[in-house]
Amino acid sequence: MKSSNHKSIFPIILALAVALVPHVLELPGWVVLWCLVCWSYMLAVTKLGMPQPGKAIRLVLTAVGVLGVLVYSSGELNRYSSVALLWILAGIKPMEIRDIRDEFVTLFMTYFLAISCLFFSNSFAIGIYISISICATTTALIYINHPAGKYSAILGLSGRLFLKALPLALMLFIVFPRIQSSLWGIRSETTAVSGFSDTLAPGNVTRLVRNNAIAFRVNFDAQLPAPENRYWRGLVFWLFDGRAWHRGDHTPNPTLPIQGRNSTAYDITLEPHNNRWLFALDMPYETGSNVMMSSDRTLMSRWPVRQRIQYRLKSFTSYNIGPNWQSESDALTIPSDINPNSIALARKWRRETASPDQLVNIALNYFRTREFGYTLNPPSLDDDSIDDFLFRTRKGYCEHYASAFAFLMRAGGIPTRLVAGYLGGELNPYGEYLIVRQSDAHVWAEVWLPGKGWVRTDPTLAVAPQRIEQGLAAALPAEERSTLGSLNILGPYARYWTNFRLGWDTVNYQWNKWVIGYSSSKQESLMAKLGIQSGTRKGLATAIILATAAICLIALCYFFGISKKTAARPDAVQQSYLNFCRKLAGIGLHRKPFQGPQDYAAMVLALRQDLKPKVLEIINLYIKLRYGRGGRNDELKRLKQLVKQFDPNSI
Repeated sequence: MKSSNHKSIFPIILALAVALVPHVLELPGWVVLWCLVCWSYMLAVTKLGMPQPGKAIRLVLTAVGVLGVLVYSSGELNRYSSVALLWILAGIKPMEIRDIRDEFVTLFMTYFLAISCLFFSNSFAIGIYISISICATTTALIYINHPAGKYSAILGLSGRLFLKALPLALMLFIVFPRIQSSLWGIRSETTAVSGFSDTLAPGNVTRLVRNNAIAFRVNFDAQLPAPENRYWRGLVFWLFDGRAWHRGDHTPNPTLPIQGRNSTAYDITLEPHNNRWLFALDMPYETGSNVMMSSDRTLMSRWPVRQRIQYRLKSFTSYNIGPNWQSESDALTIPSDINPNSIALARKWRRETASPDQLVNIALNYFRTREFGYTLNPPSLDDDSIDDFLFRTRKGYCEHYASAFAFLMRAGGIPTRLVAGYLGGELNPYGEYLIVRQSDAHVWAEVWLPGKGWVRTDPTLAVAPQRIEQGLAAALPAEERSTLGSLNILGPYARYWTNFRLGWDTVNYQWNKWVIGYSSSKQESLMAKLGIQSGTRKGLATAIILATAAICLIALCYFFGISKKTAARPDAVQQSYLNFCRKLAGIGLHRKPFQGPQDYAAMVLALRQDLKPKVLEIINLYIKLRYGRGGRNDELKRLKQLVKQFDPNSI
């Protein structure tokens, strides 16, 4: 077995470093530092001649690293600790490279480490980076087998090998049986949260709107709903304890009657948020098989949403819920021992009005005509929070207005509930879909009106009507807009950044839709279009025939591509040797195709002993450079000089 060459250490460590980059944010900082220190020392061994660590030192380092991972993870073996352990070993592995087998093992481990970042993310950017990392590792693998080759040629060969593998990989991706999970069969944990919980208290939504992360994307079959109809229903809150609102218990009941107009069908791609609730355009009336609808028309998934999911819905933007249901008696309950001024005000309005509709309008007009303000920094409230907000602070965000309005309505005898979700969304012109962000979070109220059922009423719009048409920033005071991450600091370049951001989101959306979202059902649908019926013998036979034909076609393309290629251009070492052979051929000493350098030298010396010193010097130096895994630059220059000076006719 050939011995290891220290020149190979640098490309191996470079391949490892490239594979490490996407793990930096997931690994403990000390693990990343561990790898960098170990690799830096090995580079110093190569360049400065420092002593290479012995077996005992490597064993101690391994034990310390493994113990460190176990202590850091509290003994728990999960994806984070497992990958950290692999990188601990990857840091030490270059220290024990002694021969070419060790180099191969290290690079094969690098391939696995490159794709192990899929344990944490399967985004388009990660897919591109994995491709780069694989090409870098392949480049190192080619180099250790042919260290005399030019770097540009090695990089080109690595890229060509990767591109040639893509058609076969694509075919396997399409036809290989899908796993009912994520793309790689791994259900990744997520740190994303929706911001909503089973409890709604003042300040909950205010904190959420500063988060610009994407909540979900919506693709409509037809025209987008008007801005005033882009209310995204999420959770309904029934119970009020004087400070916070709670959801209550409303069981699935998909048979509730609803009449409506302006039906729209759409697909929602929801980002993971670790809870079961789903979001829908207000008001949903038809759902998919994996979506459950509660009696208050909120949607629930059968399992917590821990990975990106897609579901299809239909909604009415103009609707009538129908008769009052007994479960909605909770919508009139309020604590009687708090907020006395608010209760007195609502009862006064009730005595002065002839219908619930008029009472609703009086309350909205109260917000509209008093000096109420819309702000992300509302003052704190005392125990009688509704009284304090209505009669003292009069500064708040959507949850403050919705909560106060709902309390007033209940005190006035009108059933009312709160709805939390999102309002609005950003149209992506490149993909023709709507992006709804966490910053679009919103809370509004629903009142029960005779003959109409539950009617959406948004008291926030009485204070900040521009919230619908112009977005959140337009509704806030000028001094608070900068806290939303405004692009004004970019000046005229802001639109370029916006276009880039939306374009990149389109790429990710299509990646998630067609690659990550390529499920077993989509595979079956595609196979059916090709005439392959899953679960039947005929379908299996058709699939085998088509797969065999595709493989043969790819093989033929490769064969004809190789056969049409011209001979590879020799490298500098081989070129010098060929020049040497041509000079000998000029005096009748032709090299046979089957002769290696030693056999050829023996044949030449058997006929021309006078050429022995020059021939042996050239042949031995060529063998060292060609088969000795590299050589110094001065030795290559020496070979070129000897061949140039060699003249068999003058000896």
